Amino acid sequence: MWEDDNEGFVACFLIKKDGSKTGDGRRGYLQEGAWDAIHVIEVGPEEEGTAHYRLTSTVMLSLTTNNDASGTFSLSGSIRREMNMDLSIEEGHLCNMGRMIEEMESKLRNSLDQVYFGKTKEMVCTLRPPSEVVMRLPEA
Repeated sequence: MWEDDNEGFVACFLIKKDGSKTGDGRRGYLQEGAWDAIHVIEVGPEEEGTAHYRLTSTVMLSLTTNNDASGTFSLSGSIRREMNMDLSIEEGHLCNMGRMIEEMESKLRNSLDQVYFGKTKEMVCTLRPPSEVVMRLPEA
């Protein structure tokens, strides 16, 4: 945390989730996997019991699978979003910042799920249809 030039302050929260085979957070078939989030919150000066919060978040996601069923597959990308809110400081800045970060992480997770995984699944199924789906070409 540090003071800014507008009589407010700035806080930075870093979140790292390791889902790799060698990490503590191993999940499913991942060979390598990481979720790195950077949240920067600018808090304006207090006015009449409220403060203006501006949250800028960036998430960098990378994952790699390597097994007999799917072969080697790598996916990585990043997404950045911004949120502005005027909130009461009755419960304190830390509670307000925590709620904003939780809400933003949820939105980013949903966006990544729809954009990256949805599109990837669509492309993979188009290029290499699942074995249970039988595609028939029209007869000439």
